[in-house]
Amino acid sequence: MRRIAFFLMMTLLLTAVIPGFAETAIYQAPKQVVITFTGDCTLGCDPMERGRSSGFESYIEQYGYGYPFEKVKDIFERDDLTVINLEGTLYDQDANIAPDKTYHFRGPTDYVNILTSSSIEACSIGNNHILDYGTAGMQSTIDTLDAAGIGWFGTTEYCNGTYIYEKDGVRIGFYSIYYSDWVTAIKTGAKDSIEALKAAGCNLIIACIHVGVEYDTRHDMNQEKMADAFIRYGADVVIGNHPHSIQGIREQDGFCTLWSLGNFAFGGNSSIIISRKRSPNYGNMNLNAFIAQFTFSFDENNRYLGHQLNLIPCFVTGTGTEVNNYQPIPVTGNDAEKVMKAIQDDTPYRRLLLNPYVEGVGAVQEFVPAPVR
Repeated sequence: MRRIAFFLMMTLLLTAVIPGFAETAIYQAPKQVVITFTGDCTLGCDPMERGRSSGFESYIEQYGYGYPFEKVKDIFERDDLTVINLEGTLYDQDANIAPDKTYHFRGPTDYVNILTSSSIEACSIGNNHILDYGTAGMQSTIDTLDAAGIGWFGTTEYCNGTYIYEKDGVRIGFYSIYYSDWVTAIKTGAKDSIEALKAAGCNLIIACIHVGVEYDTRHDMNQEKMADAFIRYGADVVIGNHPHSIQGIREQDGFCTLWSLGNFAFGGNSSIIISRKRSPNYGNMNLNAFIAQFTFSFDENNRYLGHQLNLIPCFVTGTGTEVNNYQPIPVTGNDAEKVMKAIQDDTPYRRLLLNPYVEGVGAVQEFVPAPVR
């Protein structure tokens, strides 16, 4: 009996003193905006996959536009804005293919219906695949998104686009760029674009950066340098893509950086076995993914107060095997804990001990006050 009483007492104490042991409450504020981010989404495939029964296009033909995001659509529908990294083009031709690239990701322009039917309202296009079919493919993608009312943002040497989302007088600015473009002459333009968002009255600025070593589960110095630069430019939150593996989180002085959200609805490959020999994870399955859902808080005067992050563990495919069915799915139990461990492994414990996953909710983190600039 004494042991049972001691155990109950310790459980109550742990629940009271350990952040996240119990379900974390959502911070309340006069105005709040909920924004959801996912990892790399390729709504198309490489010419080598086209026409195959195992390819992305065959799945869309068989199951329809709503198929890729069917298992997560309810999450997207409950937020104010869902943002994906659109890793590829929406283009109806095989012409203008970039000769110096290994993979060329393209889906027909009618695939924009995948976005509109799945409650996805904005896309980052500042990545290394928006020019897979040259400027013609990029322009087709932009025109298609515009016609469908999908916001887009991203910078290459051929375009410079920012996006502003507005709700209840709150203005949130978005910018994105690929690392190779950032280190060239466009670098000055990146700072100018952030300045333009501030001049447009944005109360919060989010920068999406496309950088890192593909399939590495640890972020590197280039990711840190790029994130730090955008924070200096004026970004409050930095979202990372490109490694195709999930990585950790940095919360520092009110600024939040997610190093990599990994893959999500990724039509580019029919197998999720990592095939690039230069990867430290060569030959392994790459199932892990997560949805990052932010609740941003503002006062009555639209002043940014801070953010609270919910991590929703997922797998990039519902098959549980190396076969990619192009349909990411939220996971629970041990699978969710494995995803959380992978995020924590690239998040130093001494700086940030992540709150655990709660069934049916996600891993809701503590409220982080806005940075003081």
